[in-house]
Amino acid sequence: MPETIYARYMHKRSLLISLIFLVLGAILATTAVGAQTFLEQIDEEEESIISFETEIENLEEQITSYEKRLSDIADLVAETEARIAIEDEKLVLIPIYLELMADNLIDRYVSLEEPTSVRHVMAIDAYVRNDEHINAVLTQSIQLSEEALEQIRARLLYESIINDANDQLLAIYGQLRQLGREIDSLFDRRNQSNERRTLAFEDRSEAMSIVPGIEEQIDSANTNINTLRASIAKAELEIDRLRELLVAMRWTALIGEDIIRPALAFKIDNVGAARPQSGINQADVVYEELVESGLTRLVAIFQTESPSVVGPIRSARTSDPILLSGFDMPLFAYSGANQITLDIVYASDVKSVNWDRASSAYWQSTTRRSPHNLYASPSQLWALNPEPERTELPPAPFEFRGSEEPLHPSAVPAERIAIDFGWTEVDYRWNGSGWTRRQGGTAHIDANGVRVAPPNMIVQFVRYGTSPAAETSPEAETVGTGVAWIFTDGHLIIGEWDRTDANMPAIYHVEGEEIRLTPGRTWVALAEEGTASWE
Repeated sequence: MPETIYARYMHKRSLLISLIFLVLGAILATTAVGAQTFLEQIDEEEESIISFETEIENLEEQITSYEKRLSDIADLVAETEARIAIEDEKLVLIPIYLELMADNLIDRYVSLEEPTSVRHVMAIDAYVRNDEHINAVLTQSIQLSEEALEQIRARLLYESIINDANDQLLAIYGQLRQLGREIDSLFDRRNQSNERRTLAFEDRSEAMSIVPGIEEQIDSANTNINTLRASIAKAELEIDRLRELLVAMRWTALIGEDIIRPALAFKIDNVGAARPQSGINQADVVYEELVESGLTRLVAIFQTESPSVVGPIRSARTSDPILLSGFDMPLFAYSGANQITLDIVYASDVKSVNWDRASSAYWQSTTRRSPHNLYASPSQLWALNPEPERTELPPAPFEFRGSEEPLHPSAVPAERIAIDFGWTEVDYRWNGSGWTRRQGGTAHIDANGVRVAPPNMIVQFVRYGTSPAAETSPEAETVGTGVAWIFTDGHLIIGEWDRTDANMPAIYHVEGEEIRLTPGRTWVALAEEGTASWE
């Protein structure tokens, strides 16, 4: 082998080996960095679950203490109700006792009218029947004269009757006083019973007044527990999702290993003469944007895959660097542009790998007519523009659901989307696994005969201004906010797109909660308001 040929051979071999090691190093670095990131996120979610479970345990202990309090209050209420029942029973009996005492009192007052006459009769009767006491008195006075004797007898009889009557009256008055004391005692007992009953009611009311607050605390604790359990379920779903992403590519969530390399965007022709296009079904995301005369062009961005050929490739527009600046200095492949557009693209963070700057990666097909015949190789463009200093993936434009994660709660079933760009009319219809695309009433297929049917389709409503490069050229305003229709898994989620940071892709969300798509590729229509419909 001649020395010059051998030298060239060794040089190419050295370059090839270097390229292989560079690619392998990028794959390993990507895998390590990506896995570490996901593992850290999984650890965070697991720590969150532990924290949630600890909070649940604390809340359950609080509920137990609240329920113990309620049990104590129930015992107290039962005790107060027993006290009330006792006093109620006493209060029922006291009027009966009072009525009986009243009858007794009346009887005693009536008996006051009788003692003198009754006792007078009893005294005379006793004398007639030779009462011992009276006879003793008479015997003592036997020596007295007859007249004196009669006077003494009369006086003794009178005094005896009076004394007996007085004794009886004193006894009755004593009974009346006793009845009065008993009646006063009954009234006191009634008052005391009423006071005890009132106090028992107050104790019961006070105890019962505490119950609603405790029940509210229990309800609040149960609500917090349910929220925490929902958070745990959400965290568990997130852990499952992250574990799936450990073996998936960030830009699509499909199984595979990420390669740390810049995103590579192609400006692809989309008129009838340009179809079928090559490589569009391998793009991670495809944006469809309005150009002149109601026509559209595609911006197909590749990161995870490198098809052998992409095209046909057409010229750039001023909309492109605005859109692509959110992907961390992506490579941008296009055929060319007018000078104003070129100046804008070159001044942006987008790295031009157009035909002028990377012609070795481009070729013109002999089976297509110009200008619909320019194609390029993604692998060659990446090889011509290696970034060994890059340590992170460019930001992925979407977040994806795990296999067990449900759709956003606001999702509603949808079957078809129609978009009218003017001259270009497209529609998508759900087929059970993807949104099959038609353009101009014809099925949209790629150069391999495969139908365009991405799992996700987004209508991002934007405003179009006038490009500074040409009055006839519209410019999409993709920095800002607006309405977005997200079609995924046979459903529509109406949300918003938000791209206030021009250095990041748009975020699609519903009231701040980011919408997660079905793993796979995504097409995004940059449509004006009022040009789309769904059913």
